[in-house]
Amino acid sequence: MGNYRRVTNERGEESFSKCGMYNISSQFNLASFPLQNDSKLQIVSCQYGWEYDRTWYTRTVVTQEDWVCEKELQVTNTFVFSRAGDVIGTFIFGQLGDMIGRRPVFFVTLFMLAVGRCITVFAAGSYPLFLAVTFIGSLSQSAAFQSPLVLGMEMSAENKRAQIAMLQCLGWTLGVCLMPMIAWVTGDWIAFIILTSAPCALFFFCYRLFPESARWLAAKGKTRRCARELRHIATVNGTFLPDDAMVKLKLIAAKKERIYGLASLFSNWRLAKNTVLIVYLWVVNSMTYYTLLLIVNSMAGNPFMNFFWQSLVELPGYIVGKFLSDRYGRRWSQSGMFAMLVAAVIIVIGVVRNPELGWLTTSLVVFVKFCFTITFYVIHLVAMETYPTCVRQSGTSLGAVVGSSMGILGPYIVYLGTVFDIRIPYLVIAIVSITGMAAALFLPETLHQRLPETLADAQTFGRDQKFWSLPEKPLDQEKTEMNEVPLKS
Repeated sequence: MGNYRRVTNERGEESFSKCGMYNISSQFNLASFPLQNDSKLQIVSCQYGWEYDRTWYTRTVVTQEDWVCEKELQVTNTFVFSRAGDVIGTFIFGQLGDMIGRRPVFFVTLFMLAVGRCITVFAAGSYPLFLAVTFIGSLSQSAAFQSPLVLGMEMSAENKRAQIAMLQCLGWTLGVCLMPMIAWVTGDWIAFIILTSAPCALFFFCYRLFPESARWLAAKGKTRRCARELRHIATVNGTFLPDDAMVKLKLIAAKKERIYGLASLFSNWRLAKNTVLIVYLWVVNSMTYYTLLLIVNSMAGNPFMNFFWQSLVELPGYIVGKFLSDRYGRRWSQSGMFAMLVAAVIIVIGVVRNPELGWLTTSLVVFVKFCFTITFYVIHLVAMETYPTCVRQSGTSLGAVVGSSMGILGPYIVYLGTVFDIRIPYLVIAIVSITGMAAALFLPETLHQRLPETLADAQTFGRDQKFWSLPEKPLDQEKTEMNEVPLKS
């Protein structure tokens, strides 16, 4: 016991060192050595291993491989490689979705996600290999979510698009809420990885049942495959294709445009403006979302329940977001929620330094996260409804890529609040949210609008809309739904 080294930790408290010890021979009597001269003793790394706090976890990759002390940076590096893989994969698979289709990209990304995660279990012993596998497994994280979402939006009627987006976001949140419960029950990172990856295999049994986007097929001039998908949809819905379906599909194929990937998003002024605004709103939402996530994660107590409660608040957020965006339109819903959260953040700035009002601060932060859930939901919806079919997944992926890249600023924003002033993160959130509120107002209203199919459609999309107007519900809803069928030439 005599060679335990005392240090001052990051909170200014004196404690035993977790990484170093005094090199004292068994004949040396530490009690006779003056305390003020202990700096003359030789300090060495821990010689007998580490004892970990297993209150909440039985085994993690950190405790299994001893990624502590001089290896502590490996934890941060793993996170960075995971984020880098997500960003690069979103960029690659987003363009592939517009090139080869939504269906094949979904199954490829699902396979990479499941296999990559499982291989990390066997690669943990070799850190370079572990980083490589983590990077590969992370390539498909966002793309596996975006492909079916884009597909669902393209197959649904105008009055069902918000519902489709809400259902997928609710599914995502339910999974996020279930995840800490599985981690809590297992307490073991290997069991957790296997249990959360295995369900991906179920989708491969439904491979033949999974459709391709008829809109995408029509935009690519694949008329026969498009007609086959439409016939299947018509059969399921108990309807039939019009006699002139193939004629209309061939007319669409004749108007096939040349697409240049992401460059096409800036091929005309209106589409370029919308792209810049959508990407900026994605940045605002991602940066503030991760900042709030880190703020909430600093709470004491059960880490699994903390994560569960902060995720659960997203469920009512998506439901309210769907109602507002269908009732008042996408523009005013997003801008209005930004205004409400700014008001809440201003109150937080005024009370956050008062310990007696901690309950109020916590309540307001939860409300702010609720508001950001709605704005995040709406920007997903707006992106998929604004971009034309030929570049829809590329455009959506661009926003996700840039947003995720800027999301790394979250830890640094929280750091400023820790070192300088606890109000700084909330001040940053308020400022960027005000700019987000303004940006949302200059996007076109997409409620009750037919999805643009071509770059030419995108050039005129929203041109005749009035700035201060609310979206008007069509008098003949059935006629509007017919306009949504991808047979319109």
